[in-house]
Amino acid sequence: MKQCLLPAIATALFFFACIPSTGHGASADVTAFPDATAAREAWQPQFGSLPVTLETDKNGARCLALPAEFAAAGARACWDWSGALDLPGDGRVMFEISGEGSDLVEMAALYFGTPGGWYARFWGGVSGTWRKRVFRTDSFGSEGTPDDWDKVTTCRISFWSNGAGDATFRVRAFRVEGIEPGENLLANGSFEIRGIGIPPGWGSGHWGLPRLPWAADPELWRQHWGVDTKVAREGTSSLRIRNASGRPLLKATSNWFVRPKHASACTVSAWLRSDTEGLPVTLRCGGKEAQVTVGKAWTQAVVRGVEGTNRLAAVVAPGQAGTLWIDTVQAQALDEPTAEFHPAFTDGPLADQTASVEWSPPQRIAAVAAGRPGRRPVTPARTAVDGHGRFLLNGVPYLQHSFGLEAVHGMAVLDAVAEAGFRDVCIMFRSSDSTERMTKIFDHCARIGLYVIPWMDGHIPRETFVQHITALRGHPALLCWYVYDEPHGEQRFAEANARLALAKELDPDKPAFINYLSSKLEGHLGDIYSTDVYPIPRSGPLTAIQAVRRMKAAAVKEHKPVWMWLQGTGYAYFAAREPSARELSCMVYGSVIEGARGIYYFAQMPRSKPCLDEMRALCVELDALSPALHSLETAPIPSCDDRNILHAAFAENDHVTILSVSTRNTPIDATLSLKGIGDNGDVLFEGRTLRARDSVWQDRFGPYERHVYRFRLGGGGTK
Repeated sequence: MKQCLLPAIATALFFFACIPSTGHGASADVTAFPDATAAREAWQPQFGSLPVTLETDKNGARCLALPAEFAAAGARACWDWSGALDLPGDGRVMFEISGEGSDLVEMAALYFGTPGGWYARFWGGVSGTWRKRVFRTDSFGSEGTPDDWDKVTTCRISFWSNGAGDATFRVRAFRVEGIEPGENLLANGSFEIRGIGIPPGWGSGHWGLPRLPWAADPELWRQHWGVDTKVAREGTSSLRIRNASGRPLLKATSNWFVRPKHASACTVSAWLRSDTEGLPVTLRCGGKEAQVTVGKAWTQAVVRGVEGTNRLAAVVAPGQAGTLWIDTVQAQALDEPTAEFHPAFTDGPLADQTASVEWSPPQRIAAVAAGRPGRRPVTPARTAVDGHGRFLLNGVPYLQHSFGLEAVHGMAVLDAVAEAGFRDVCIMFRSSDSTERMTKIFDHCARIGLYVIPWMDGHIPRETFVQHITALRGHPALLCWYVYDEPHGEQRFAEANARLALAKELDPDKPAFINYLSSKLEGHLGDIYSTDVYPIPRSGPLTAIQAVRRMKAAAVKEHKPVWMWLQGTGYAYFAAREPSARELSCMVYGSVIEGARGIYYFAQMPRSKPCLDEMRALCVELDALSPALHSLETAPIPSCDDRNILHAAFAENDHVTILSVSTRNTPIDATLSLKGIGDNGDVLFEGRTLRARDSVWQDRFGPYERHVYRFRLGGGGTK
């Protein structure tokens, strides 16, 4: 499974360190310094960093501000606090944080120092808007052999940049407290955080919808699985699963949770109700399970003695057809569940974050929103990478845009991908897939108009790997070879390199590449740079975009294209929900602006309609933009008065196309300019025009919104 950058929710934990000992009780707000002098005395800048200060908003509320000046990529801003601390190892910290210029953050780290070592946490992003964050102290890693939390004497906070520029990090409304014994470890266990009908923190197992009939008809899945606002044991909502005869049984699976280190085991419980008597249901977690028979009255299922510590998930699985309602699910570090329901400590921030999402799609005309029409057999693929680092398909620069599948459980899944408008599909092939089955999948893709990027599982035996390449190297649907995913450790890097060399030897006519973890964004072997970052909802689209920026800086020197795995699904594992249409659009446009010329979505059919609809529309938009993006003409450089608007220009046939996208979740009024353009411009895909005066124009960007402008160079209109 693919990895993501560490969550941004650790960002302001360093403020914990300036709290005098309170006996592990609730703390005062550490942003409440009487003046900037007191704040600067508490926090000392390191390595040439700037002093901290206080800021006051229009309502008179104060926040602590940490200004940073980054001279170049890899530059560091750092502050230390020193003093005796007595911190609870089973505590949690709550605060609100934002960052101006947060797009410059490549990585951040928080250290709590003790005489024997450090408690440490790294993360990869800060939001540009205020967000409430909650973080447990027992989730920290360690360096050396740190003493207990009550022995902390030093706190260090560091930010590393991905480029030159200024940034300011702000925090407010900070407090810390101990954890109650009965606290719920499961997010959204009461399903009161409803999102768009699919409750954040819950899914039906695995990424997206991989299996039929759901993968071919997500609307059918949504009719059978979702929030019910008319039935609830507590509050106003429950999760309803309607299992029908003749269809695969659906279940409910929570996001991962972590058992507290101080507890020897957990108890997981759920209240259940059915529309009929005698429905068998199994509650599972951490290798333990309980079976109950559910009827029309609410019944509680309980699993005791769950001893796992990491990546635990609660699963509620009906055993036969019928309607099941699920409510008040809890995982508690107790021997028995509490009678009353406890919301998880993360539910407040999750509810706030979910409520802040703009679920509507970006503005576009109906013809674009309708997606790309039709299916037809592929033209046999001749592919290469040219001297300019462009991926060529049959001699023409090609912008790869793939739907990702970790498995193909039936050809109807491929049909659905093609019907959604895709012309490329990236499919994971495992050790269980024979060359014969792979060939059948390739043949079907060729008939319905899908080029294939075969993602070869690293567990495939070397001999089988050779058989696959030998049999399929001349297949008309083959786009390139994806020989290994996310190598880590000396042995796996060596194996990935060996398979890359083997693929190039067996099929020298096709590009081949390795997909690397986001910890390695330079020195990619193979013909293509590629990585994956899945930030939603723990951070924002910018976290993924920054990885593209880093890859492009390295790839351009090697004349290689950059491809980017983006998050297209959620409601599983560490991802509480899928991206909204705007978040997805922002990740795509931001990646393209920063230099990506290949996009894939991980993985399977999205559960939400807006997510899939956005993918369909983006197929049309990226198709239209590909000629300009691959043009070798020199374009003038645009400017914008708001650094939260990413932008780039591409010249083609006496015209210039300017891509722009907001990385903020709030509206922005921006002024853009580009010397040498005509007065009249088109806003592509939106059906509107605008007028530039002296090469300057204004526009409004909604949350995470993109605009694409097209002007004639040298004066005049766009026609």
